[in-house]
Amino acid sequence: MESKKRYAFPGLRGRIIAVPLLALLLLAASLPASAQQSLPMSSQSLSDLDGFRPVAANWAIVGDAMADRNVEREISTTPGEDVLVNLPADGARDNLFTDWEHGDIELELEFMMPKGSNSGVYLQGRYEIQLFDSWGVTNPTFADAGGIYQRWDETRSENERGYEGHPPSMNVSRAPGLWQTLKIHFQAPRFDADGRKVANARMVKVTQNGVVVHENVELTGPTRASAYQDEVAMGPLMIQGDHGPVALRNIRYKLYQPQPVSLSNVWFRSVEDSLVAMPDMTTITPDKEGAVDGIDWRAAGVQDRFAIQFTGDIHIPYDGMYRFQLMFDWVTGDPHFMNATIGGGELKIDGRTVLVHPSKERTVAGDVQLSAGTYPFALAVFKNRPWVAPRIALYVEGGGSPLQSLNAPGALVEPRYVPAIFVEPTSQPEIIRGFVRHDGVKKTRTIAVGDPDGVHYVMDSAQGAVLHAWKGAFIETTDMWHSRGQDQLAVPRGAVLTFSGAPTVALLSDANAAWPDSVRSAYAFKGYDLGENRHPSFHYELDDIVVSDRISPWNDGLRLVREITLSGDNSSTVWVRIATGSSIRLANNGSYDIDGKTYYLEIMDSGGGEAMLRDTASGEELLIPVSLADGPQAVRYALIW
Repeated sequence: MESKKRYAFPGLRGRIIAVPLLALLLLAASLPASAQQSLPMSSQSLSDLDGFRPVAANWAIVGDAMADRNVEREISTTPGEDVLVNLPADGARDNLFTDWEHGDIELELEFMMPKGSNSGVYLQGRYEIQLFDSWGVTNPTFADAGGIYQRWDETRSENERGYEGHPPSMNVSRAPGLWQTLKIHFQAPRFDADGRKVANARMVKVTQNGVVVHENVELTGPTRASAYQDEVAMGPLMIQGDHGPVALRNIRYKLYQPQPVSLSNVWFRSVEDSLVAMPDMTTITPDKEGAVDGIDWRAAGVQDRFAIQFTGDIHIPYDGMYRFQLMFDWVTGDPHFMNATIGGGELKIDGRTVLVHPSKERTVAGDVQLSAGTYPFALAVFKNRPWVAPRIALYVEGGGSPLQSLNAPGALVEPRYVPAIFVEPTSQPEIIRGFVRHDGVKKTRTIAVGDPDGVHYVMDSAQGAVLHAWKGAFIETTDMWHSRGQDQLAVPRGAVLTFSGAPTVALLSDANAAWPDSVRSAYAFKGYDLGENRHPSFHYELDDIVVSDRISPWNDGLRLVREITLSGDNSSTVWVRIATGSSIRLANNGSYDIDGKTYYLEIMDSGGGEAMLRDTASGEELLIPVSLADGPQAVRYALIW
C-alpha cells in the first residue's frame, strides 16, 4: 500500500512515504475506532482448568510466571491462580482446547514467551496466530510472533508444500519474559443450508502490543498443525502445547452471531437556527426533510447552528442487552468552548430514552434490554459550534451482534485525496519537533527521535522527561503537516511504551519527599546538539544543576540506553528517577522487571549512588541519589523490551 513517492522537506533526511488518505479514512470509518465504551468481554476463568479439555500434565494454573531472557525455553512459576502455563515434557505435550466453541469472535489475551520458545493460538482449532520468541527479528515471516501460519499440503512439490502464510506487518515483539498483548477479530467461514462453504474465514484484524499486524486477511483453509482439517461454523479455541513453554493470562472474548442491527425507513427533518437547547422537532416547520440511508449529518446541508432529527425503524436480530454510543466529532476539548453549549442529542427506541448526550464528552453510551424485533427510533441532535465538521456517529453492539455503525455510507468521512505522511529514518536518526499526545493530554514541546535501527522515543523538552519509546515504524505526521489538522499531532506507529511524563531529575528536600509532577519553576531547557551518528544530547538546567541527557539505541536496537550527566553545586544531592510502575522487581540476572514485566531496566552506571526502591500512591518508583561533592557524575541505564 505504501508508495515509493518521496517528498523533499528542508532538513529531513529520512523517507517521507505518502499513502492515499482517502483509503485510510474509509477504512477507519468501516471500523468504529471512535466508539470507546463498548460492552465488556467475557473472561475465561483461570482459577482452575475446568474450562478446558483435555487437560494433560503439561498444563497448569499458577499465580505468576517468570522467564529469564537469557535462558532457553524455561519458565518458572509461583503457586496461585490467574495464569495459565504450558510446560511440555516427555509424555505430556498435549494441545489445550476450550470447552466452549465459537464462530465469529473477538479475543484478547496476554502471553509470555521464554527465549527460543514456540506456541500458537488456533481459532476454531484450525487457523493459527503464531506465538514465538521473535525479539529483535528484522524481517518477520509467517513463523514469527503475530504471523498467520502457512497452510501445508504434502501432495505438492517439495518447495511448494507450505503456502499462504502471512507475516505480521512489522515485528513488535517484546523480549523473552515480558508480557505481550494479542487481540484477534476473527470471522468464521460461512456455509449455506446444504453445508457448502460460501465464504472463507477471515482475520478481520490482529493487533499485537497495540499495533495492527493484519487486517482483512482471507484464510482458504486450516493452517499447518491444526487439530482439524475440515472447516465448520463453530469450533473450540486451541492453544498449542506440543512445541514450547508459554504462559497466558487475562483471556477475554466476545462471541458474535452474523446478523447485524439495521435501520430502515429513515427520515430526517432539520432546521437552521442558533440554538442552546434541542427544539421540539415534532412541532417545528423543517427547513429540509427527506429520506436517507442511515444517520447522515450531511442531510442538514449546513456546518453549524442547526438541529436535525432522524426517525425510522430499527431491526434487532437477537434478544439481549444492547449498548448504543453517540459520538460528536466537534467535541474536541478546545478551551474556547469549554463553558459554551455547543450541542446535544437524545436517542429514543420504542419511546424509551436510551441515552442523552450533553456534548461535554465526545462519546456517550446508553444500554437497553431489547427482544428480537422491529422498533421505532428517534435520534435528535443540535450543534452550535463553528470551525469543526458536524459529524454524528451512532454505534451499537449487543445480543451477539458486533460493534457496528448505523451511519449512512460515507457519513463519517470527508473524501479528501491527500497523502498520509509517514516519516522513516534511513541512514541516520530523524528528529521531529511538534505535538504528541501523552495520557490523553497534548504535549506541545516534544521532540521525537527515530533511529534506523527501528527503536524510537519522544522527549518532552518542557520537563526533561521521556514520554514514549517504541519499536517498529517511526511516526505519522499527516495531522501535523497537512493543512495543520485539528489536533496537529504526530503519532508513533510502533508498539509504544508510555512513561509517567514527570521530570527525570529533581532536587528533593529529603529521601521521603514525594516526587514532583513538574519542575517548571526551576527548570530551563537549553536546547540540544547532535553528536556521533546524529543522536541528540538534550541540555537543561535545574536551579544550579546542569544536565546533559543523551538517549541512543544499542545492540542493533535491542537496548535503548540513556545517559544523564549532572554537574553543578558541589554540595547538592540530585535525584534521578529511572522507573515507575505498578510493580518493580529485581530479577536474578541483575536487571529490573518494570510495571509487571512490561519492560526491563538495567543500571549500567549509578553515578556513585545506590538505587532506592520506594512505594508510591499507585505502585513503586526507582530512584538514584547522586552526590556532586566529587564533581560531575553520570547515571546510565538501559531500557530493554
